[in-house]
Amino acid sequence: MEAWLVSECILTPSQANLAQREANRLSLSFSEIVQKLGLVTSEEISRFRSVRGKLRTATEFIQEGQIDGQSLSLRRLSLDDTLRSKLSPELCEKLIAIPVAERDECLWIACANPFDLPTIKRLETAAKQPIEVLPASETDIRLAINRNFAVSDELYEVVGAFLKMDADALIDQSQDDPPMIRLAEQILMHAATREASDVHLHPEERFFRIRLRVDGVLEEGLLLPSAIRSALTARFKILAGMDTAEDRLPQDGRIRFNIGSEEIDVRVSSLPSSNGESVVMRLLDQSRLKLELSTLGFSSGQKKEFSNILEQPHGVFLITGPTGSGKTTTLYTLLSMIDAEERSVFTLEDPIEYRLPLIRQTQVKDEIGLSFASGLRTLLRQDPDVILVGETRDQLTAELMIRAALTGHLVFSTLHTNDAISAIPRLTDLGIPPYLLSSSLLGLSAQRLARRLCPLCKEAVSLSPEEWLSLGGRPVDEPVKIYRPVGCHACGQKGYNGRISLAEIIIIDSVLQQLIDNQEPISKMKQYLQAQGVDFMRQDGLAKARAGLTSIEEVGRIIQLAAEDLEQAN
Repeated sequence: MEAWLVSECILTPSQANLAQREANRLSLSFSEIVQKLGLVTSEEISRFRSVRGKLRTATEFIQEGQIDGQSLSLRRLSLDDTLRSKLSPELCEKLIAIPVAERDECLWIACANPFDLPTIKRLETAAKQPIEVLPASETDIRLAINRNFAVSDELYEVVGAFLKMDADALIDQSQDDPPMIRLAEQILMHAATREASDVHLHPEERFFRIRLRVDGVLEEGLLLPSAIRSALTARFKILAGMDTAEDRLPQDGRIRFNIGSEEIDVRVSSLPSSNGESVVMRLLDQSRLKLELSTLGFSSGQKKEFSNILEQPHGVFLITGPTGSGKTTTLYTLLSMIDAEERSVFTLEDPIEYRLPLIRQTQVKDEIGLSFASGLRTLLRQDPDVILVGETRDQLTAELMIRAALTGHLVFSTLHTNDAISAIPRLTDLGIPPYLLSSSLLGLSAQRLARRLCPLCKEAVSLSPEEWLSLGGRPVDEPVKIYRPVGCHACGQKGYNGRISLAEIIIIDSVLQQLIDNQEPISKMKQYLQAQGVDFMRQDGLAKARAGLTSIEEVGRIIQLAAEDLEQAN
């Protein structure tokens, strides 16, 4: 395993040697120690087992026939009734296995350890037919089991128990009662199984609503009696290490809970409202983080532009977009492409969302004076080569960032603007002189997240050249085939499964530098970029709709452009 992980560039030789020494010292296997140290994910261990046994992984099996850029994972797969009846939920849970498909009278089963012969024999006996095993991570299998057998039923069962209680019993419920503890656990498990990004505990006048944000869309949610609002809120505040006696001021905290061998980090925020405390929890699942540009949905041309930026010795690269548009994940992916053994990499983040090996990450704490600006000033004395500043919020941070770039550092950061080119006037508004900006800025990127079409049920439709042109597409001579959502068991009848980035990347060349120096308006810069054939977000979205990765409706929902922008795009 050690040699394979090094050959696949998952581990560096020094990391492998360190892991081997720790494994010997702690009497652990090599696979156990690399996961404990956070150097290797369970998905990568699963991939090694597939190579060793010359087996397809469950992910590869499920994605067969999908085009590049599509993603249907084991943890998102919904099984039909026939497959669910093949193995009992109890056996699946005990053996960490789940049926995936039945082909030619053979049952294909995802299994955490495909080389455990007694387990394989028990599965074959229980299925009463020949089986083939597919290596998969323990976390993915457990989430798939919960999704298909248990979690929804258990959550609805717990909620139903509260709905049956009379008023006095509801009022008597406390945060330490077993039903309340179970309800909190099931809410988190349900959110993790659905791959929700956020959980909203929404207090209303007559009800207490639980809502999930899945693939960027907030669902209607479940209703609970308002009488248990205080107890459930207190339960989550206890788990997050927050003050349960304080309900007049906002608070922040963190919860960590395990699914299989993976730990999910939950960021908790409470805010007083007219009907009680509103609690929002952001789920940060390290096992879901796939630090690959192609997985995130970037095209081959965009990947090449990112690679060129990473090869630069110094300068500033900014990613713009609203909160929740995937900026941080893109930045993490770019940092993971840097050889952190040869280059010193530091980050300043608020908060640290994911831990990256060999990278020194610092949490900003404004309340004690550790701001982005003060942290960046200190980082410049830490001999950095590459610096990530989580967000450019003020003039001092912007000035220090530009100074760092001019003194030989490669700097990445984010900015809140509607599109990439708008970052230039935003930085000048923050007091950065145009001549310094033009000489330090390497490039700009803007992005949004659109829902991916489910690859199993999407349906092709045809648009006339005139209809395509009216949407902002470039002129064509023949009908354009796109796809629309339908809905099936695999995507929960929604027609979408996962999300994909819609992006635009602008490289600052000599002409743009001159335009910045001359303080030319954005409209003139856009005209130049259009003449150079740069694809803006709408063109990127339309290209991905044409490739069957998302729908025209999603592109329209995510990217709103004015009429004059549509005319320029054409």
